[in-house]
Amino acid sequence: MPASSAPSDRTVVLATVPADEPPPPVSPPPAVSGLHVPPPPGRGEYLFGERGGVAFLVGKGDEVEVVHNGRAGKPCAAVNSIALSPDGKRIAYGALEGGKWRVVVDGREGAPFSAVRQVAFSPDGSHVAYQAMDGDLWKLVVDTTIKTETRTRFLNHEFGRDSSRLVFITDVGDDDRGRLIVSDLSFKTQVVVDARAASLVLSADRTRAAAVSATGGRQRLLSFALDRPNDVQRGPPQDSAGSAVFGPDGTSLAYLATRSGRSYVVLGAQDAPLPAVGEMVGQLAVRPDGKAVGALIFSQAGADFRPFFAEAGPPEAVYLEADGLVYSGDGRAHAYAARREDGWVVVVDGHEGPVFDRVVTPVFSPDGTRLAYRARKDGKRFVVVADLAGATLKQHSAFEQVFPVLFTPDGKSIAYGVKDGRQLAWRVEAP
Repeated sequence: MPASSAPSDRTVVLATVPADEPPPPVSPPPAVSGLHVPPPPGRGEYLFGERGGVAFLVGKGDEVEVVHNGRAGKPCAAVNSIALSPDGKRIAYGALEGGKWRVVVDGREGAPFSAVRQVAFSPDGSHVAYQAMDGDLWKLVVDTTIKTETRTRFLNHEFGRDSSRLVFITDVGDDDRGRLIVSDLSFKTQVVVDARAASLVLSADRTRAAAVSATGGRQRLLSFALDRPNDVQRGPPQDSAGSAVFGPDGTSLAYLATRSGRSYVVLGAQDAPLPAVGEMVGQLAVRPDGKAVGALIFSQAGADFRPFFAEAGPPEAVYLEADGLVYSGDGRAHAYAARREDGWVVVVDGHEGPVFDRVVTPVFSPDGTRLAYRARKDGKRFVVVADLAGATLKQHSAFEQVFPVLFTPDGKSIAYGVKDGRQLAWRVEAP
């Protein structure tokens, strides 16, 4: 996201949506064994990059065009797996034409395949990786080169932080498990981390990975640094393990496990039982110091916040719904969105903000003194910046649509995309 030396409001118009534009045609993906391709975005759906840039689809008769930052691509029969580089300046997607799928990168068409999926840019935006089917083989393609293939299928593939490594799971069987591999981009140096792994996740900084390994009817969570894939840490055997989440420090790791019919939250060498009645809403949230975990638990009474491995503070209210649990960077505060009888509020350490028709995605400033979230009221959508008591510091301008908001690294600005009439814009403004 853009960083600035001082707060400076600016709006960059990225594209204009055509007037009275018809919906893109709905073309189902080809029926291919092992393939799941999500439908392309429909009318009124827009994809913003992490730090700007936007893409959307426009129907052209029986065909569809991808519009990236105001420039339309070549018409094709159908589109899937649109990806933007982190800065939003580059685009890649699968395009169907003449019965064949090709990955189009910045307007350049790749080789033809019977299917493509999971198009992704590297963190530095210089590489693209995707999976493609050719005959009865799934192939992993990096840029324009086929690097490896399998007769079964791949699970997800992920770039490491320095954009020089890929971690992926290949040769996946009917049990949804396969070989977990870390490779350089030339695929000359490959390390097999585990023979039967699933549920691959990366830390936010993409320096570490975790997966669930299955051996002898038990499951264990394993984790490792991408630059040291031979040094694997393995948790204790469980009846089942999953829902792993790294902490903001990139090393602490929490997950859910079951033993003898009971569910537990596990953090390092510690575990704590989940309530016997109720289920977790969303993901676990690891406190930034790596010493505690928070969760939103929904039971017959409703949804409320529960801490694990930390001294419990005053009990917080029980709500009809709750989601989006996050901690501040210093770990001193937590926040989430919650629904009461009269509407939605942001909750910060048990303190409620004002009531709106909907509240989503609270995020803390880098110094942990403020948070921003998106809200809707009477059909208007806007960003709200609040203090640690939930009180509104600033309600920003309203738009037709508002997309995820983030603080700039220096904390002096917030950045987010909006749809303002027919204009799609990127806004950077003082919080």
